[in-house]
Amino acid sequence: MSFVSVVLVALSLCMDNLAVTVAAGCAARGHVPWRDELKASSSFALAHFIMLGIGWLLGVGVGKLLHAYAVWVSFAILVWIGAHMIWEGRPGTEPEETVRSWDMKSLLLLAVATSIDAWLVGMGLAPTQTSWGLMSATMVVFVFLTSWIGFYFGAWLGQKFGQRMEMVGGVGLILLGVKLLLEGLGIW
Repeated sequence: MSFVSVVLVALSLCMDNLAVTVAAGCAARGHVPWRDELKASSSFALAHFIMLGIGWLLGVGVGKLLHAYAVWVSFAILVWIGAHMIWEGRPGTEPEETVRSWDMKSLLLLAVATSIDAWLVGMGLAPTQTSWGLMSATMVVFVFLTSWIGFYFGAWLGQKFGQRMEMVGGVGLILLGVKLLLEGLGIW
């Protein structure tokens, strides 16, 4: 696989991640401390790295069996967190401290939900002549950078438009979950 192809795969893997981090940044309504962004971006990048590695090790044979369950897990996590964001974004509510402090439970759930695609891509690339080192390094860099950018952009939107953006972000996560489910079921 050429370097351009590796970059395109890495970029495609971080698009779900970018959507989630923009939504999470909106939930913070303009306040995402750089330490929290570093912790969250690193967690997303690490989850993608681990999932790509697991997928690479499992190979294609087991992938078809596990794919059906992975799609439902991603769907459930994204819908649950999206519904929570909509609930917290209702007019008259203040942002929860857990949203601002990036509690580990939410962070890990989002990291897993957005990295399942990397697991599936790893299974697909395992039998090819793609370099594991190049693929994983490129993906980690792109996931980290898009996470960081997503949090900043989302925080800016949240600050500019307030609670409405948290609700929009929640709807976006739910739609992303539905899209992943439809893709996984072969409908989309």
